[in-house]
Amino acid sequence: MKKILIAALFLCCATFANAQNLVVSDSASTISPEQMQTIETYKSTCAQKVEENWRKSNIKHDDVTIKITFKSLQDGTIDDLELEIPSKYEQNNKAAIKAIEDAAPFDAIPQELNAQEAQHVMFFPCRRFAQITPFSGN
Repeated sequence: MKKILIAALFLCCATFANAQNLVVSDSASTISPEQMQTIETYKSTCAQKVEENWRKSNIKHDDVTIKITFKSLQDGTIDDLELEIPSKYEQNNKAAIKAIEDAAPFDAIPQELNAQEAQHVMFFPCRRFAQITPFSGN
């Protein structure tokens, strides 16, 4: 019974990375609905790759949500990775960074967006009872 309770508790406490506010640098001043759909698809694909790696992480529970920003370049490589809000546990910070690095390279930015890079902001909740929130884009 104790093992079942622990397994259920682990599933309830799972932490996931959420990618939000990915901004594709676009030379056009307005974005068409088709381009917006392409951006959303690209954001979702990047987030899923990072989330898969984050789920495998062994983290310590902390009352913080780690925030990391980085760019993905046109060819999918990452650049300018910055830990903006760290956990007090270095193990958690390393796990979040590793989740991104292991997900790279991302898919190339779709050519129809005419973009050289994409700015990503990712959040990694470390709270014991973190609410799992679905991917949302802006």
